Amino acid sequence: MPTLNTYQIPTAREDLSDVLSDISPEDHPILDAIGSTKASGKYHEWSQDELGAIDISAGAVDGADAVSATLVAPVRLGNYTEIRTKTVQVAGTARAIEVASIKDMMPYQVAKGMAELKRSKEALIASAHASNAGSGSTPRALGGAEAWIKTNALHGAGGSTAGFSGNTVGSVTAGTLRNLTEALYLDGIQKAWVAGGNVTKTFAPAPLKEKISQFTGNATKQQQAKDKTITGAVDYYVGNFGKQQIIPHRWMSTTTVLALDVSLWNVAVLRAMKANDIAKLGDSDRKQLIEEYTLECLNEKGNAKIADVQ
Repeated sequence: MPTLNTYQIPTAREDLSDVLSDISPEDHPILDAIGSTKASGKYHEWSQDELGAIDISAGAVDGADAVSATLVAPVRLGNYTEIRTKTVQVAGTARAIEVASIKDMMPYQVAKGMAELKRSKEALIASAHASNAGSGSTPRALGGAEAWIKTNALHGAGGSTAGFSGNTVGSVTAGTLRNLTEALYLDGIQKAWVAGGNVTKTFAPAPLKEKISQFTGNATKQQQAKDKTITGAVDYYVGNFGKQQIIPHRWMSTTTVLALDVSLWNVAVLRAMKANDIAKLGDSDRKQLIEEYTLECLNEKGNAKIADVQ
């Protein structure tokens, strides 16, 4: 008598696990490192001041009249808020059926959309995007960190950073690529320190993080035979101008290293992220995820940017 096997049983139940695997990275290293403040208008402003130059020239003559010094007033800086949205639309049937590992598709998609917006926010904050006042038909745009850093911007030949001028943050022009060297990195750190900054965190894309891990400093890397461990990474760089944590960044430019004094940066929030119900379209439910924010750079001179490197 023939043996009944599994290929002859069409009613066998499917085997679908309730475990949902998603390895999409959600790290936000710059957002986690900098501060947060409140914006109250679509053009967020703040003021910046600095001490006058050091004077070691001749002192005052005995009994001389008082002479007025040349004083410099604080300056105003600003950045436009940018509106970021994502619309989630789920059919009624998609919410009614049983789905493995997901109880209700709408809240799941809302949570996923929020995670996507935050990941995009990290990339935008790190970017070289120029700011834009916008109009009735053009979105407002914030200026990213790479576009703000002008004073200590180390570019390859032909490269330049316009920086902040006339209420806007200008564009970045890419230069000729050159190799990232330890000397180049230290030059940027030194320039930021001389200007008054204290760089504590350096953000680098994966290939440039690898390059930094090849810096020799004044030490020799060790292999621990007992632990069967080889140290091949540089996670902190200690030099003449402080200690910097070297952090890999997934979303920034692949040809730029940002050396930041994180105390000089904030995200200014005009509208915190929210999921708003919007009008139904037939047999579906819709929510609009929306937030509005900008990047506040208290003083770009305390930071450095090593651009056009590979």
